[in-house]
Amino acid sequence: MKKTILRILAHLRKVRKAVQRDEGFSLLELLIVIVIIGILGTIVYTRFMDLPERAKVQAAKQQILVFKMAMDRYRLDNDEYPSGEQGLEPIKNYLESREVPLDPWGKEYILRVPGENERNFDIISRGPDKQEGTADDINSWELHKKSGGAEAKDAVQE
Repeated sequence: MKKTILRILAHLRKVRKAVQRDEGFSLLELLIVIVIIGILGTIVYTRFMDLPERAKVQAAKQQILVFKMAMDRYRLDNDEYPSGEQGLEPIKNYLESREVPLDPWGKEYILRVPGENERNFDIISRGPDKQEGTADDINSWELHKKSGGAEAKDAVQE
């Protein structure tokens, strides 16, 4: 029994010496890990911080598509589109909410009747910068082309 206890004590001394020799991480290793975490944090931050803005852009596009359908229903009932001076107010009865919402940035949508380039009408959101005529504007005619509307079909047939 005494031999067994001595063996155990000798083994514990070896384990303690091995643990004491292990010095942990060096400063360089810690700095590398901190830099890697920083890079990953930057990537994640930049990737997810623009999600709310992209969601607002998508919401504006969806609202414009709904307005376009309401404009067509208005024309079927009244034989013409509402004038540009009236804005989108005349189509509110054709919307589920019975109200014309502001765009996601709190501005009114712009209605032009007739639209440019022989279009019946144009609906425009000023976009994130809230300025008309800039690159971030969201326009009904661009959505029309992307959704495979009549203009896109005509271009394919030619």
